[in-house]
Amino acid sequence: MAGPVAPMGSGFGPLTPVGGAPSTAPAGMGGGSITSSGAIINSSSAIAPAAQQAPLGPTTAQSPAAPVAEPSLDLSVSERAMQEAADGSQKAKPQATALAPLQQFGYNFFRGDARGFAPLTDVPVSNDYILGTGDRISLSIWGSVEANLELEVNQNGDLVVPKVGTIHVAGVSYGQLPGVLKGQIGQYLKDFHLSVTMNRLRLVKVYVVGQVKAPGDYSVPGLSTVLNVLTAAGGPTKNGSLRSIVVKRDGKVVETVDLYDFFLKGDKSKDIRLLPGDTMYVPSIGPVAGIAGNVRRPAIYELKHEKTLKDLLALADGLVPTGYLQRVQISRVDAHEKRTVSDINLDPKASGKVLDGVTASVAIKDLDVVKIFPIDATLRGYVRLDGYVLRPGDYALKPGMRVETLLAQDNLLPEYYGEAAQIIRLVAPDFHPEVLYFNVKQAMAKDPKQNLELQEFDSIKIFSRWEMEEMPQVRISGEVQKPGVYRLFSGMRVRDLLVFAGNLKLTAFTQNAEITRTDYTKTSVKNYSIIINLSKALAGDPQHNIPLEKFDELYIRKIPNWAEETERYMTLKGEFVFPGVYPVYRGERLSSVIRRAGGYTERAYLRAAKLTRRSVQEQQQKRMDEALQRAEKDLMQKQATLASVAASKEELESTKATLEALTKTIEQMRKLKAEGRIVLNLSALQQFEDSTYNLVLEGGETLEVPPQPGVVHVLGNVYNQTSFVYEPEMDDVGSYLEKAGGPTSDADASEIYVVRADGSVVSKKQSSIWRFGGFDTTAMLPGDTLVVPQKIERTAWLRDIKDITQILSNVALAAGSVYLWFK
Repeated sequence: MAGPVAPMGSGFGPLTPVGGAPSTAPAGMGGGSITSSGAIINSSSAIAPAAQQAPLGPTTAQSPAAPVAEPSLDLSVSERAMQEAADGSQKAKPQATALAPLQQFGYNFFRGDARGFAPLTDVPVSNDYILGTGDRISLSIWGSVEANLELEVNQNGDLVVPKVGTIHVAGVSYGQLPGVLKGQIGQYLKDFHLSVTMNRLRLVKVYVVGQVKAPGDYSVPGLSTVLNVLTAAGGPTKNGSLRSIVVKRDGKVVETVDLYDFFLKGDKSKDIRLLPGDTMYVPSIGPVAGIAGNVRRPAIYELKHEKTLKDLLALADGLVPTGYLQRVQISRVDAHEKRTVSDINLDPKASGKVLDGVTASVAIKDLDVVKIFPIDATLRGYVRLDGYVLRPGDYALKPGMRVETLLAQDNLLPEYYGEAAQIIRLVAPDFHPEVLYFNVKQAMAKDPKQNLELQEFDSIKIFSRWEMEEMPQVRISGEVQKPGVYRLFSGMRVRDLLVFAGNLKLTAFTQNAEITRTDYTKTSVKNYSIIINLSKALAGDPQHNIPLEKFDELYIRKIPNWAEETERYMTLKGEFVFPGVYPVYRGERLSSVIRRAGGYTERAYLRAAKLTRRSVQEQQQKRMDEALQRAEKDLMQKQATLASVAASKEELESTKATLEALTKTIEQMRKLKAEGRIVLNLSALQQFEDSTYNLVLEGGETLEVPPQPGVVHVLGNVYNQTSFVYEPEMDDVGSYLEKAGGPTSDADASEIYVVRADGSVVSKKQSSIWRFGGFDTTAMLPGDTLVVPQKIERTAWLRDIKDITQILSNVALAAGSVYLWFK
């Protein structure tokens, strides 16, 4: 085959009659159920939707107790029969006990929207139309005289022609009118021509009585017929006859109209034109009989001359081929006594007569309902082919047909599974399903043990190879364009896999690559490596371009030191002559990059330099997460003992508020990310090159040198949290603390600390031990931040609460934040 072939669909779309959508009503002109002599035709013994047939065989198995579904009523009998054939139905179904609902034939011709009756103004007037009072004509004269006249027949039956006088035309036919006018006008004019057209017809009054929806007198155009006027009256009611409509003129019956001639044959010969004063009488409906099921036009019909089943079938336009003749059921009403049912065999084979002869011998009476049931719709004489084949579906079963015959019709798709296929067979006498298996390859080779003979209803399923087997795969990773898992083809080698993966990257090391191979048995598995030279493999050397096996993994290495030499960058921000991103070479130090950036500007404030490193950030983040987890655990333990250690209700509420504040603080601090800052003592380049702070760079660092801020910040529990301009003459902690108003009553003076511009911290506890004059004499420099924390009350069990706050303080500092507790 030229390439992979997809299975072709075995189903077809819904079949509908050519030129239209599926019918939305049962066949025949239905109008609903009727009553005659008080009998209801659409009762439980009348006909309801046919049941869907239950499936046959394991492919469409159904519980025996499953309800019988009904088919859609928007399909006609013919459509349903054709659709079942197109579907290739493999279903044995229980026969329906009821068929589609019946409606009275013909009554829906008189639609409700036809009421009101529009006059016939666009219908040509025939030559036999008799003129009368009210008719208006157009008379055109040319020749010796030219005139265009609009004339109306007056009450005397005359036309008044100027300069000619009156011409009597009442009773004259329209075909005779031009001759009459020409003869009369010719007495006064010579050498002229004329033409006559009917401009407007007169209205005639007729009467409609009897079983009609709107009886009464009607003024209708002079060309109106029985059907026109009957439509204007809304048509007969369901109790009105369609077959014996009487037209009376001058007290005499001039016509009896049978609308079935029009509805069934299109014969309008008795649809006579009405004259003024005519009366149309619609009598009550006569005997009726219904026929349902598998006929071309199931409906309820009014009987006139019909006496036999043959006559009734003629009204229904005959049987359809799906009708079951061996059992035709007639539901009959014995007048004033009971309802009975009888079954009749119409099969000509049983009686030896033709069908017309059999049906002509069956009498039909008033209120009979004849049911023509469907034949068994189960498809016979076929086998079904399913699964991984080109043309799934039903195939005609031929004598001696075998598996190979069915599959040899170009049905097998590429990579079918040849070791096994399945036959589901229905086994007599109860037709229970059994499963048989055969080897497809051997069957195609006509092995008699595998090339099984097929039986009716067999369902053969062919599998795809990859439904039944695990697809062999290999993996490639490393320095290739498209690393991933690929199918292992027969005879596939290393170079083939490289082509699938988009070939090597420029960074690939071609001197050697590693193949990890898996040896496995049913009970054990082991791996080992195979080293190959990629250059030789790409050149086709068979010692290196080796065949691949299942589960092989080919790893392509990167050129040594490629990442160290080409993928390391550092960012310089702030007060550098040439700030920006610089590549970092292996072993290069910080001073070298600063020198490449042109050194510092005059505004550079080296004390506030901030160096961040990716590896340090990762370590700090890990310690932050661990510290927050430990603080949260300690807090939960203290909350558990809250009620038992509180000395009073007030202390309990205070402690509870403190713990809630700490809990919210921990939640907020989980959002902080470690800054990865390294405290750096940056100095002039010549001095810095020999200092211990001149670090070897890793790549990913950022060095920011801001301009001198010129301010000192005071935060926390002081009377005025703000930033002060740095003044050299007042450069100690005490001076700035005094400018901020000093500590408040809630301040914890013993815990005051200073965060230097370079990130280091000096606390009061450190200075109280080593500094003469105390912490207040500690120097403050531009960019430093003085922090005064809040005092925590010493309740019964909160003496060690500072352990938690100290942890949170350390986390905040690692994130580059100065956090104020319990604001």
